[in-house]
Amino acid sequence: MNIRIASVSLGLILPLCTFAQGLHKEINVEQKIEPVKREAARINLLPSLQLPPVARPQLSFSDRVVTAHVPNTINTLDPVAFGDRLYVSPYRGYVALGLGAPLFNATFSAGYRAIDNDRTRLSLWSQYDGDIYTQTIPVTGGPSSSVKNYWRDHTASIGADIHQAVGKESFIDGGLDYTYAYHTVPIGHLSYGQNVSRVNARAIFSSHEDALEYSAGLRYRHFGFYHLSAPAGYKYIYDKAPYSTVRQNIFGASITTKLAASDESSIGLDVDADFLRTGKSLTPVYPFNDNMAVNGDKTTGLVSITPHYDYSASTVHARLGLQADLSVNDGKFFHIAPEVSLAWTPSQIVGFEVKAHGGSSLNSLSTLYDITPYISSFMTYGQSHIPYAFDGRITVGPFLGAYIEFFGGYAKANGWLMPTYVPATPGGAMFDRVDLSAWHFGAAIGYDYRKTLSARVSYETAPNDYDKSFYEWRDRAKHVVNAELKIRPIKPLLLSLDWEFRAGRRIYYTVVTDLDTSIPDHPLTIYTNEPTSLGCVSNLSLGAGFTVTDPLTIFARGENLLNRRFYHLGERYSQGTTFLIGASLKF
Repeated sequence: MNIRIASVSLGLILPLCTFAQGLHKEINVEQKIEPVKREAARINLLPSLQLPPVARPQLSFSDRVVTAHVPNTINTLDPVAFGDRLYVSPYRGYVALGLGAPLFNATFSAGYRAIDNDRTRLSLWSQYDGDIYTQTIPVTGGPSSSVKNYWRDHTASIGADIHQAVGKESFIDGGLDYTYAYHTVPIGHLSYGQNVSRVNARAIFSSHEDALEYSAGLRYRHFGFYHLSAPAGYKYIYDKAPYSTVRQNIFGASITTKLAASDESSIGLDVDADFLRTGKSLTPVYPFNDNMAVNGDKTTGLVSITPHYDYSASTVHARLGLQADLSVNDGKFFHIAPEVSLAWTPSQIVGFEVKAHGGSSLNSLSTLYDITPYISSFMTYGQSHIPYAFDGRITVGPFLGAYIEFFGGYAKANGWLMPTYVPATPGGAMFDRVDLSAWHFGAAIGYDYRKTLSARVSYETAPNDYDKSFYEWRDRAKHVVNAELKIRPIKPLLLSLDWEFRAGRRIYYTVVTDLDTSIPDHPLTIYTNEPTSLGCVSNLSLGAGFTVTDPLTIFARGENLLNRRFYHLGERYSQGTTFLIGASLKF
Protein backbone atom coordinates (compact mmCIF):
# COMPACT_ATOMS: atom_id res chain seq x y z
CA MET A 1 0.00 0.00 0.00
CA ASN A 2 1.17 3.51 -0.70
CA ILE A 3 0.87 5.85 2.24
CA ARG A 4 1.10 9.46 1.08
CA ILE A 5 2.90 11.65 3.57
CA ALA A 6 2.01 15.29 3.97
CA SER A 7 5.21 16.36 5.76
CA VAL A 8 7.97 17.56 3.48
CA SER A 9 10.60 16.76 6.08
CA LEU A 10 10.27 12.99 5.91
CA GLY A 11 12.31 12.31 2.77
CA LEU A 12 14.93 10.22 4.54
CA ILE A 13 12.55 7.40 5.36
CA LEU A 14 11.76 6.55 1.70
CA PRO A 15 15.21 5.28 0.76
CA LEU A 16 15.43 3.45 4.08
CA CYS A 17 12.52 1.21 3.09
CA THR A 18 13.06 0.89 -0.64
CA PHE A 19 16.85 0.75 -1.05
CA ALA A 20 16.97 -2.94 -1.83
CA GLN A 21 15.29 -2.57 -5.20
CA GLY A 22 17.23 0.51 -6.33
CA LEU A 23 20.81 -0.13 -5.13
CA HIS A 24 22.99 -2.95 -6.42
CA LYS A 25 26.08 -4.45 -4.89
CA GLU A 26 28.13 -5.38 -7.94
CA ILE A 27 28.47 -4.87 -11.68
CA ASN A 28 26.89 -7.73 -13.58
CA VAL A 29 27.21 -7.63 -17.33
CA GLU A 30 24.69 -10.46 -17.62
CA GLN A 31 22.00 -8.48 -15.81
CA LYS A 32 18.64 -9.67 -17.11
CA ILE A 33 16.55 -6.82 -18.47
CA GLU A 34 12.81 -7.24 -18.09
CA PRO A 35 11.02 -4.56 -20.11
CA VAL A 36 8.00 -3.47 -18.09
CA LYS A 37 5.33 -0.86 -18.54
CA ARG A 38 6.40 2.51 -17.28
CA GLU A 39 3.61 3.73 -15.07
CA ALA A 40 2.75 7.41 -14.80
CA ALA A 41 4.86 8.71 -11.93
CA ARG A 42 3.53 10.96 -9.26
CA ILE A 43 5.20 14.35 -9.09
CA ASN A 44 7.50 14.28 -6.10
CA LEU A 45 6.23 17.44 -4.44
CA LEU A 46 5.28 15.55 -1.31
CA PRO A 47 7.54 12.73 -0.16
CA SER A 48 6.05 9.28 -0.15
CA LEU A 49 6.77 6.14 1.81
CA GLN A 50 6.43 2.75 0.16
CA LEU A 51 5.02 0.22 2.60
CA PRO A 52 4.21 -3.45 2.02
CA PRO A 53 3.41 -5.24 -0.11
CA VAL A 54 6.76 -4.70 -1.81
CA ALA A 55 6.66 -5.44 -5.53
CA ARG A 56 8.68 -8.30 -6.91
CA PRO A 57 12.09 -6.90 -7.90
CA GLN A 58 12.31 -6.03 -11.60
CA LEU A 59 14.56 -3.76 -13.56
CA SER A 60 12.40 -0.75 -14.28
CA PHE A 61 12.52 1.16 -17.54
CA SER A 62 14.57 3.93 -15.96
CA ASP A 63 17.12 1.72 -14.17
CA ARG A 64 19.11 0.21 -17.03
CA VAL A 65 22.56 0.85 -15.53
CA VAL A 66 23.75 -1.72 -13.02
CA THR A 67 26.34 0.01 -10.84
CA ALA A 68 28.02 -0.50 -7.50
CA HIS A 69 26.05 2.08 -5.53
CA VAL A 70 26.80 3.01 -1.95
CA PRO A 71 25.05 0.33 0.11
CA ASN A 72 22.36 1.65 2.43
CA THR A 73 22.75 -0.27 5.66
CA ILE A 74 20.55 1.89 7.88
CA ASN A 75 17.27 0.52 6.63
CA THR A 76 14.23 -0.22 8.72
CA LEU A 77 12.66 -3.61 8.34
CA ASP A 78 9.88 -4.19 5.85
CA PRO A 79 7.09 -6.08 7.63
CA VAL A 80 6.74 -8.39 4.63
CA ALA A 81 8.30 -8.48 1.18
CA PHE A 82 6.41 -10.38 -1.48
CA GLY A 83 8.67 -11.77 -4.16
CA ASP A 84 11.30 -13.29 -1.89
CA ARG A 85 8.85 -16.15 -1.30
CA LEU A 86 9.53 -17.80 2.05
CA TYR A 87 12.56 -15.87 3.19
CA VAL A 88 12.78 -15.64 7.00
CA SER A 89 14.30 -12.43 8.36
CA PRO A 90 16.61 -12.38 11.39
CA TYR A 91 14.40 -9.57 12.73
CA ARG A 92 10.66 -9.86 13.18
CA GLY A 93 9.79 -6.26 14.00
CA TYR A 94 10.79 -2.64 13.69
CA VAL A 95 9.86 0.76 15.09
CA ALA A 96 10.94 4.19 13.86
CA LEU A 97 10.22 7.68 15.22
CA GLY A 98 11.14 11.09 13.89
CA LEU A 99 10.31 14.54 15.27
CA GLY A 100 10.96 17.86 13.60
CA ALA A 101 10.59 21.63 13.50
CA PRO A 102 9.95 24.52 12.99
CA LEU A 103 6.42 24.03 14.35
CA PHE A 104 5.48 20.36 14.11
CA ASN A 105 6.68 17.54 11.87
CA ALA A 106 6.52 13.92 12.91
CA THR A 107 6.64 10.37 11.59
CA PHE A 108 6.11 7.06 13.33
CA SER A 109 6.31 3.59 11.83
CA ALA A 110 6.09 0.14 13.39
CA GLY A 111 5.65 -3.41 12.17
CA TYR A 112 5.85 -6.96 13.43
CA ARG A 113 5.75 -10.42 11.83
CA ALA A 114 3.38 -12.27 14.10
CA ILE A 115 3.98 -15.50 12.16
CA ASP A 116 7.26 -16.09 10.34
CA ASN A 117 8.00 -19.66 9.30
CA ASP A 118 8.75 -21.63 6.16
CA ARG A 119 5.11 -21.59 4.99
CA THR A 120 3.38 -18.57 6.52
CA ARG A 121 4.20 -14.93 7.05
CA LEU A 122 1.65 -12.74 8.83
CA SER A 123 2.67 -9.12 9.32
CA LEU A 124 1.04 -6.28 11.21
CA TRP A 125 2.09 -2.68 10.61
CA SER A 126 1.14 0.92 11.35
CA GLN A 127 2.21 4.35 10.14
CA TYR A 128 1.64 7.98 11.14
CA ASP A 129 2.86 11.14 9.44
CA GLY A 130 1.91 14.71 10.21
CA ASP A 131 2.83 18.37 10.03
CA ILE A 132 1.56 21.76 11.16
CA TYR A 133 2.91 25.03 9.77
CA THR A 134 1.74 28.60 9.17
CA GLN A 135 1.38 31.15 6.40
CA THR A 136 0.61 34.85 6.73
CA ILE A 137 -1.65 36.12 3.94
CA PRO A 138 -2.18 39.88 3.32
CA VAL A 139 -5.87 40.85 3.26
CA THR A 140 -7.34 44.14 2.02
CA GLY A 141 -10.69 45.53 3.07
CA GLY A 142 -10.94 43.38 6.16
CA PRO A 143 -10.68 44.08 9.88
CA SER A 144 -6.94 43.35 9.83
CA SER A 145 -4.14 43.70 7.31
CA SER A 146 -3.31 39.99 7.27
CA VAL A 147 -4.56 36.54 8.19
CA LYS A 148 -2.39 33.80 9.70
CA ASN A 149 -3.36 30.39 8.35
CA TYR A 150 -2.42 27.14 10.05
CA TRP A 151 -1.92 24.31 7.57
CA ARG A 152 -2.35 20.82 9.00
CA ASP A 153 -1.77 17.31 7.67
CA HIS A 154 -2.29 14.09 9.60
CA THR A 155 -2.27 10.59 8.13
CA ALA A 156 -2.56 7.37 10.15
CA SER A 157 -2.70 3.80 8.82
CA ILE A 158 -2.92 0.28 10.14
CA GLY A 159 -2.71 -2.90 8.13
CA ALA A 160 -2.03 -6.61 7.94
CA ASP A 161 -0.44 -8.71 5.19
CA ILE A 162 -0.26 -12.47 4.80
CA HIS A 163 1.83 -14.71 2.55
CA GLN A 164 0.81 -18.38 2.64
CA ALA A 165 2.31 -21.33 0.80
CA VAL A 166 -0.20 -23.80 -0.64
CA GLY A 167 1.47 -27.04 -1.60
CA LYS A 168 4.87 -26.76 -3.25
CA GLU A 169 4.26 -24.36 -6.12
CA SER A 170 1.31 -22.19 -5.06
CA PHE A 171 0.94 -19.13 -2.87
CA ILE A 172 -1.78 -16.89 -1.50
CA ASP A 173 -0.93 -13.22 -0.88
CA GLY A 174 -3.47 -11.03 0.87
CA GLY A 175 -3.77 -7.79 2.76
CA LEU A 176 -6.14 -5.42 4.50
CA ASP A 177 -5.42 -1.84 5.54
CA TYR A 178 -7.23 1.28 6.69
CA THR A 179 -6.09 4.91 6.46
CA TYR A 180 -7.53 8.04 8.03
CA ALA A 181 -6.26 11.43 6.88
CA TYR A 182 -6.99 15.05 7.73
CA HIS A 183 -5.87 18.05 5.67
CA THR A 184 -6.64 21.74 5.60
CA VAL A 185 -7.52 22.96 2.12
CA PRO A 186 -7.45 26.61 0.92
CA ILE A 187 -10.62 28.55 0.23
CA GLY A 188 -9.70 32.12 -0.66
CA HIS A 189 -7.56 33.50 2.15
CA LEU A 190 -9.09 31.01 4.61
CA SER A 191 -9.18 27.20 4.81
CA TYR A 192 -11.44 24.31 5.69
CA GLY A 193 -10.73 20.92 7.24
CA GLN A 194 -11.10 17.84 5.06
CA ASN A 195 -11.37 14.26 6.39
CA VAL A 196 -10.51 11.23 4.27
CA SER A 197 -11.11 7.53 4.86
CA ARG A 198 -9.51 4.73 2.79
CA VAL A 199 -9.84 0.94 2.87
CA ASN A 200 -7.89 -1.53 0.71
CA ALA A 201 -8.40 -5.28 0.63
CA ARG A 202 -6.71 -7.74 -1.74
CA ALA A 203 -6.16 -11.47 -2.24
CA ILE A 204 -4.06 -13.12 -4.97
CA PHE A 205 -3.54 -16.80 -5.71
CA SER A 206 -0.48 -17.65 -7.85
CA SER A 207 0.90 -20.96 -9.04
CA HIS A 208 2.64 -22.73 -11.89
CA GLU A 209 2.52 -26.17 -13.39
CA ASP A 210 5.31 -27.23 -15.73
CA ALA A 211 5.42 -24.53 -18.43
CA LEU A 212 2.29 -22.68 -17.26
CA GLU A 213 2.30 -19.83 -14.73
CA TYR A 214 -0.93 -18.20 -13.65
CA SER A 215 -2.52 -16.03 -10.99
CA ALA A 216 -5.98 -14.80 -10.03
CA GLY A 217 -6.86 -11.99 -7.68
CA LEU A 218 -9.70 -10.00 -6.16
CA ARG A 219 -9.50 -6.48 -4.73
CA TYR A 220 -11.69 -3.87 -3.06
CA ARG A 221 -10.97 -0.19 -2.48
CA HIS A 222 -12.98 2.43 -0.66
CA PHE A 223 -12.21 6.13 -0.71
CA GLY A 224 -14.43 8.80 0.76
CA PHE A 225 -14.55 12.36 2.03
CA TYR A 226 -16.44 12.82 5.26
CA HIS A 227 -17.09 15.66 7.70
CA LEU A 228 -15.82 19.05 6.50
CA SER A 229 -14.93 21.87 8.89
CA ALA A 230 -16.03 25.04 7.11
CA PRO A 231 -14.66 28.48 8.06
CA ALA A 232 -17.01 31.14 9.39
CA GLY A 233 -19.00 32.81 6.65
CA TYR A 234 -18.68 29.85 4.26
CA LYS A 235 -21.02 27.34 5.88
CA TYR A 236 -23.71 27.98 3.31
CA ILE A 237 -21.39 26.44 0.69
CA TYR A 238 -21.13 23.17 2.57
CA ASP A 239 -24.61 22.87 4.08
CA LYS A 240 -26.71 23.36 0.94
CA ALA A 241 -27.09 21.61 -2.42
CA PRO A 242 -25.69 21.05 -4.94
CA TYR A 243 -22.51 20.53 -2.92
CA SER A 244 -22.07 17.15 -1.24
CA THR A 245 -18.95 15.14 -0.55
CA VAL A 246 -18.05 12.13 -2.67
CA ARG A 247 -17.47 8.49 -1.75
CA GLN A 248 -16.29 5.77 -4.14
CA ASN A 249 -15.99 1.99 -4.04
CA ILE A 250 -13.96 -0.07 -6.51
CA PHE A 251 -14.44 -3.81 -7.01
CA GLY A 252 -11.77 -5.44 -9.15
CA ALA A 253 -10.42 -8.76 -10.39
CA SER A 254 -7.39 -9.85 -12.39
CA ILE A 255 -6.15 -12.97 -14.15
CA THR A 256 -2.67 -13.49 -15.59
CA THR A 257 -1.39 -16.47 -17.56
CA LYS A 258 2.01 -17.22 -19.07
CA LEU A 259 2.89 -20.30 -21.11
CA ALA A 260 6.49 -21.05 -22.03
CA ALA A 261 6.86 -21.80 -25.74
CA SER A 262 10.61 -22.47 -25.47
CA ASP A 263 13.51 -21.72 -23.17
CA GLU A 264 13.63 -18.15 -24.49
CA SER A 265 10.03 -17.29 -25.37
CA SER A 266 6.53 -17.36 -23.91
CA ILE A 267 3.00 -16.22 -24.64
CA GLY A 268 0.73 -14.62 -22.08
CA LEU A 269 -2.64 -13.05 -21.44
CA ASP A 270 -3.45 -10.49 -18.72
CA VAL A 271 -7.02 -9.48 -17.89
CA ASP A 272 -7.96 -6.74 -15.41
CA ALA A 273 -11.47 -5.55 -14.58
CA ASP A 274 -12.46 -2.72 -12.23
CA PHE A 275 -15.93 -1.37 -11.52
CA LEU A 276 -16.23 2.01 -9.83
CA ARG A 277 -19.32 2.94 -7.85
CA THR A 278 -19.61 6.68 -7.18
CA GLY A 279 -21.91 8.03 -4.50
CA LYS A 280 -22.74 11.72 -4.38
CA SER A 281 -21.09 14.41 -6.47
CA LEU A 282 -21.40 18.01 -7.53
CA THR A 283 -23.79 19.14 -10.23
CA PRO A 284 -21.62 21.09 -12.73
CA VAL A 285 -21.96 24.86 -12.40
CA TYR A 286 -19.58 25.87 -15.22
CA PRO A 287 -20.64 25.13 -18.80
CA PHE A 288 -17.06 24.63 -19.98
CA ASN A 289 -16.69 21.88 -17.39
CA ASP A 290 -19.86 19.92 -18.21
CA ASN A 291 -17.81 16.75 -18.66
CA MET A 292 -15.99 17.21 -15.37
CA ALA A 293 -18.44 15.67 -12.93
CA VAL A 294 -20.33 12.40 -12.71
CA ASN A 295 -23.81 13.41 -11.60
CA GLY A 296 -25.55 11.45 -8.87
CA ASP A 297 -25.01 7.76 -8.14
CA LYS A 298 -23.30 5.97 -11.00
CA THR A 299 -21.34 2.80 -11.74
CA THR A 300 -18.64 2.76 -14.39
CA GLY A 301 -16.17 0.07 -15.37
CA LEU A 302 -12.95 -0.63 -17.23
CA VAL A 303 -11.85 -4.02 -18.55
CA SER A 304 -8.31 -4.35 -19.93
CA ILE A 305 -7.19 -7.34 -22.02
CA THR A 306 -3.49 -7.62 -22.87
CA PRO A 307 -2.20 -10.53 -24.96
CA HIS A 308 1.58 -10.55 -25.37
CA TYR A 309 4.54 -12.52 -26.67
CA ASP A 310 7.83 -12.30 -24.72
CA TYR A 311 11.34 -13.16 -25.86
CA SER A 312 14.34 -13.20 -23.55
CA ALA A 313 17.93 -14.03 -24.53
CA SER A 314 21.33 -13.01 -23.23
CA THR A 315 21.39 -9.60 -24.94
CA VAL A 316 17.84 -9.10 -26.22
CA HIS A 317 14.61 -8.89 -24.25
CA ALA A 318 11.41 -8.01 -26.06
CA ARG A 319 7.65 -7.93 -25.72
CA LEU A 320 5.13 -7.77 -28.55
CA GLY A 321 1.54 -7.17 -27.54
CA LEU A 322 -1.40 -4.80 -27.34
CA GLN A 323 -3.84 -3.58 -24.71
CA ALA A 324 -7.57 -3.49 -25.47
CA ASP A 325 -9.69 -1.45 -23.04
CA LEU A 326 -13.45 -1.82 -22.77
CA SER A 327 -15.17 1.11 -21.02
CA VAL A 328 -18.48 0.43 -19.31
CA ASN A 329 -21.00 3.28 -18.98
CA ASP A 330 -18.34 5.94 -19.55
CA GLY A 331 -17.73 7.38 -23.03
CA LYS A 332 -16.33 5.45 -25.98
CA PHE A 333 -16.61 1.69 -25.45
CA PHE A 334 -13.45 0.40 -27.14
CA HIS A 335 -9.85 1.67 -27.01
CA ILE A 336 -6.66 0.02 -28.14
CA ALA A 337 -3.03 0.82 -27.35
CA PRO A 338 0.33 -0.81 -28.09
CA GLU A 339 2.27 -2.87 -25.57
CA VAL A 340 5.66 -3.28 -27.24
CA SER A 341 9.16 -3.04 -25.80
CA LEU A 342 12.71 -3.94 -26.73
CA ALA A 343 15.90 -3.90 -24.65
CA TRP A 344 19.19 -4.65 -26.38
CA THR A 345 22.65 -4.75 -24.81
CA PRO A 346 25.14 -5.38 -27.62
CA SER A 347 28.16 -4.87 -25.35
CA GLN A 348 29.13 -4.54 -21.72
CA ILE A 349 28.83 -0.75 -21.66
CA VAL A 350 26.12 0.04 -24.21
CA GLY A 351 22.37 -0.51 -23.89
CA PHE A 352 19.29 0.51 -25.88
CA GLU A 353 15.63 0.51 -24.86
CA VAL A 354 12.46 1.47 -26.73
CA LYS A 355 8.83 1.22 -25.67
CA ALA A 356 5.40 1.84 -27.10
CA HIS A 357 2.55 1.69 -24.61
CA GLY A 358 -0.73 3.31 -23.57
CA GLY A 359 -4.07 2.48 -22.00
CA SER A 360 -7.08 3.86 -20.16
CA SER A 361 -7.49 5.15 -16.61
CA LEU A 362 -10.56 5.07 -14.37
CA ASN A 363 -9.51 8.33 -12.69
CA SER A 364 -10.79 7.31 -9.29
CA LEU A 365 -10.51 9.87 -6.52
CA SER A 366 -7.96 7.70 -4.71
CA THR A 367 -5.53 8.00 -7.66
CA LEU A 368 -6.06 11.77 -7.82
CA TYR A 369 -5.53 12.00 -4.06
CA ASP A 370 -2.20 10.27 -4.56
CA ILE A 371 -1.23 13.06 -6.98
CA THR A 372 -2.19 15.72 -4.44
CA PRO A 373 -4.14 15.29 -1.18
CA TYR A 374 -5.55 18.81 -1.52
CA ILE A 375 -8.31 17.94 -4.00
CA SER A 376 -11.90 19.05 -4.09
CA SER A 377 -14.17 16.78 -2.08
CA PHE A 378 -17.15 17.54 -4.34
CA MET A 379 -15.99 16.51 -7.82
CA THR A 380 -15.66 13.21 -9.68
CA TYR A 381 -14.33 12.55 -13.17
CA GLY A 382 -14.67 10.28 -16.17
CA GLN A 383 -12.05 8.06 -17.79
CA SER A 384 -8.96 9.13 -19.73
CA HIS A 385 -7.09 7.31 -22.47
CA ILE A 386 -3.53 7.27 -23.80
CA PRO A 387 -3.64 6.10 -27.45
CA TYR A 388 0.16 5.84 -27.57
CA ALA A 389 3.30 6.85 -25.72
CA PHE A 390 6.79 6.24 -27.11
CA ASP A 391 9.89 6.19 -24.91
CA GLY A 392 13.54 5.47 -25.64
CA ARG A 393 16.81 5.35 -23.76
CA ILE A 394 20.49 4.96 -24.62
CA THR A 395 22.93 4.09 -21.86
CA VAL A 396 26.71 4.16 -22.08
CA GLY A 397 28.60 2.74 -19.13
CA PRO A 398 29.64 2.01 -16.57
CA PHE A 399 33.28 2.65 -17.44
CA LEU A 400 35.70 3.57 -14.66
CA GLY A 401 32.63 3.94 -12.46
CA ALA A 402 30.90 6.52 -14.70
CA TYR A 403 27.86 6.23 -16.95
CA ILE A 404 25.70 8.51 -19.08
CA GLU A 405 22.12 8.21 -20.29
CA PHE A 406 20.03 9.92 -22.96
CA PHE A 407 16.27 9.47 -22.89
CA GLY A 408 13.09 10.95 -24.28
CA GLY A 409 9.78 10.26 -25.96
CA TYR A 410 6.48 11.47 -27.31
CA ALA A 411 2.99 10.84 -25.99
CA LYS A 412 -0.65 11.62 -26.72
CA ALA A 413 -3.35 11.58 -24.05
CA ASN A 414 -7.09 12.14 -24.57
CA GLY A 415 -9.29 13.59 -21.85
CA TRP A 416 -6.30 13.65 -19.50
CA LEU A 417 -7.02 15.20 -16.12
CA MET A 418 -4.88 18.31 -15.53
CA PRO A 419 -5.28 20.52 -12.44
CA THR A 420 -7.17 23.75 -13.01
CA TYR A 421 -8.25 26.77 -10.99
CA VAL A 422 -11.98 27.45 -10.76
CA PRO A 423 -12.86 30.65 -8.84
CA ALA A 424 -15.82 30.97 -6.45
CA THR A 425 -15.87 27.24 -5.62
CA PRO A 426 -15.50 25.52 -2.22
CA GLY A 427 -11.76 25.00 -2.68
CA GLY A 428 -9.35 22.19 -3.40
CA ALA A 429 -7.74 21.07 -6.65
CA MET A 430 -10.09 20.45 -9.56
CA PHE A 431 -9.16 18.82 -12.84
CA ASP A 432 -9.91 19.78 -16.43
CA ARG A 433 -10.13 17.20 -19.22
CA VAL A 434 -7.49 18.14 -21.80
CA ASP A 435 -6.28 16.45 -24.99
CA LEU A 436 -2.50 16.55 -24.64
CA SER A 437 0.38 15.74 -26.96
CA ALA A 438 4.01 16.55 -26.28
CA TRP A 439 7.59 15.36 -26.47
CA HIS A 440 10.07 15.18 -23.60
CA PHE A 441 13.78 14.48 -23.48
CA GLY A 442 16.67 14.54 -21.04
CA ALA A 443 20.05 13.23 -20.02
CA ALA A 444 21.72 11.91 -16.88
CA ILE A 445 25.27 11.32 -15.74
CA GLY A 446 26.40 9.32 -12.76
CA TYR A 447 29.48 8.05 -10.99
CA ASP A 448 30.06 5.30 -8.42
CA TYR A 449 33.28 4.63 -6.55
CA ARG A 450 33.47 1.31 -4.77
CA LYS A 451 31.15 1.47 -1.75
CA THR A 452 31.89 4.98 -0.55
CA LEU A 453 30.59 7.40 -3.17
CA SER A 454 27.58 7.57 -5.47
CA ALA A 455 26.49 10.60 -7.50
CA ARG A 456 23.85 11.24 -10.18
CA VAL A 457 22.52 14.33 -11.95
CA SER A 458 19.65 14.32 -14.46
CA TYR A 459 17.90 16.99 -16.51
CA GLU A 460 14.63 16.67 -18.42
CA THR A 461 12.47 19.18 -20.30
CA ALA A 462 9.06 19.30 -21.95
CA PRO A 463 6.69 22.03 -23.21
CA ASN A 464 4.12 23.39 -20.76
CA ASP A 465 1.38 24.92 -22.91
CA TYR A 466 -2.32 24.18 -22.34
CA ASP A 467 -2.55 21.29 -24.81
CA LYS A 468 1.19 20.73 -25.27
CA SER A 469 2.38 19.29 -21.97
CA PHE A 470 3.97 16.05 -20.80
CA TYR A 471 1.07 14.06 -19.35
CA GLU A 472 3.07 12.60 -16.46
CA TRP A 473 3.88 16.06 -15.07
CA ARG A 474 0.63 17.36 -13.62
CA ASP A 475 2.27 20.65 -12.60
CA ARG A 476 3.31 21.23 -16.25
CA ALA A 477 6.95 21.84 -15.30
CA LYS A 478 9.18 22.89 -18.18
CA HIS A 479 12.59 22.10 -16.67
CA VAL A 480 13.30 19.34 -14.12
CA VAL A 481 16.65 18.71 -12.46
CA ASN A 482 17.35 15.97 -9.92
CA ALA A 483 20.74 15.58 -8.25
CA GLU A 484 21.85 13.23 -5.51
CA LEU A 485 25.12 12.54 -3.74
CA LYS A 486 25.74 9.76 -1.22
CA ILE A 487 29.00 9.51 0.73
CA ARG A 488 30.10 6.97 3.32
CA PRO A 489 33.24 8.44 4.94
CA ILE A 490 33.24 5.70 7.57
CA LYS A 491 31.33 2.42 7.52
CA PRO A 492 28.53 3.29 10.00
CA LEU A 493 27.91 6.83 8.64
CA LEU A 494 25.97 7.64 5.47
CA LEU A 495 25.63 11.25 4.26
CA SER A 496 23.22 12.26 1.51
CA LEU A 497 22.71 15.50 -0.39
CA ASP A 498 19.74 15.87 -2.74
CA TRP A 499 18.37 18.68 -4.89
CA GLU A 500 15.07 18.73 -6.74
CA PHE A 501 14.40 21.63 -9.12
CA ARG A 502 11.16 22.14 -11.07
CA ALA A 503 10.82 25.37 -13.08
CA GLY A 504 7.95 26.65 -15.23
CA ARG A 505 5.27 25.06 -13.04
CA ARG A 506 1.78 26.31 -13.89
CA ILE A 507 -1.89 25.51 -14.12
CA TYR A 508 -4.44 26.90 -16.55
CA TYR A 509 -7.83 28.36 -15.67
CA THR A 510 -10.74 29.32 -17.89
CA VAL A 511 -11.94 32.94 -18.05
CA VAL A 512 -14.69 34.72 -19.97
CA THR A 513 -13.05 36.96 -22.56
CA ASP A 514 -15.91 38.01 -24.84
CA LEU A 515 -19.56 37.56 -25.80
CA ASP A 516 -20.52 36.58 -29.33
CA THR A 517 -23.78 38.43 -30.12
CA SER A 518 -23.98 37.50 -33.79
CA ILE A 519 -27.10 35.52 -32.88
CA PRO A 520 -29.10 38.01 -30.76
CA ASP A 521 -31.47 35.46 -29.25
CA HIS A 522 -28.64 33.03 -28.39
CA PRO A 523 -25.45 34.91 -27.49
CA LEU A 524 -22.40 32.69 -26.97
CA THR A 525 -19.89 33.20 -24.22
CA ILE A 526 -16.28 32.94 -25.37
CA TYR A 527 -13.77 31.37 -22.99
CA THR A 528 -9.99 31.30 -23.08
CA ASN A 529 -7.42 29.41 -21.01
CA GLU A 530 -4.99 31.54 -19.03
CA PRO A 531 -1.92 30.27 -17.12
CA THR A 532 -1.05 31.04 -13.52
CA SER A 533 2.26 30.17 -11.86
CA LEU A 534 2.63 27.60 -9.09
CA GLY A 535 6.12 28.80 -8.18
CA CYS A 536 9.47 27.14 -8.66
CA VAL A 537 10.44 24.11 -6.58
CA SER A 538 14.05 24.22 -5.43
CA ASN A 539 14.32 21.66 -2.65
CA LEU A 540 17.84 21.17 -1.28
CA SER A 541 18.02 18.41 1.34
CA LEU A 542 20.84 17.17 3.57
CA GLY A 543 20.62 13.96 5.57
CA ALA A 544 22.80 11.78 7.77
CA GLY A 545 22.30 8.30 9.18
CA PHE A 546 24.53 6.57 11.72
CA THR A 547 24.35 2.85 12.45
CA VAL A 548 25.00 2.53 16.18
CA THR A 549 24.46 -1.22 16.08
CA ASP A 550 22.96 -3.45 13.40
CA PRO A 551 19.44 -3.04 14.85
CA LEU A 552 19.74 0.64 15.89
CA THR A 553 20.12 3.64 13.58
CA ILE A 554 19.85 7.35 14.34
CA PHE A 555 19.23 9.90 11.61
CA ALA A 556 18.79 13.61 10.96
CA ARG A 557 17.62 15.48 7.90
CA GLY A 558 17.00 19.03 6.74
CA GLU A 559 14.55 19.73 3.88
CA ASN A 560 14.12 22.80 1.66
CA LEU A 561 17.30 24.36 3.02
CA LEU A 562 17.02 27.21 0.51
CA ASN A 563 13.63 28.05 2.07
CA ARG A 564 11.99 28.24 -1.36
CA ARG A 565 8.19 28.43 -1.00
CA PHE A 566 5.83 27.29 -3.74
CA TYR A 567 2.26 26.07 -4.24
CA HIS A 568 1.20 22.44 -4.22
CA LEU A 569 -1.51 21.37 -6.62
CA GLY A 570 -4.66 22.62 -4.93
CA GLU A 571 -3.17 26.05 -4.13
CA ARG A 572 -1.83 24.87 -0.80
CA TYR A 573 1.29 26.81 0.24
CA SER A 574 4.38 24.71 0.99
CA GLN A 575 6.52 24.62 4.09
CA GLY A 576 9.81 26.44 4.31
CA THR A 577 12.95 24.92 5.82
CA THR A 578 12.26 21.94 8.07
CA PHE A 579 14.37 19.62 10.21
CA LEU A 580 13.81 16.07 11.40
CA ILE A 581 15.72 13.88 13.84
CA GLY A 582 14.90 10.35 14.89
CA ALA A 583 15.88 6.74 15.31
CA SER A 584 14.86 3.32 14.01
CA LEU A 585 15.14 0.01 15.80
CA LYS A 586 14.84 -3.54 14.47
CA PHE A 587 14.06 -6.30 16.92
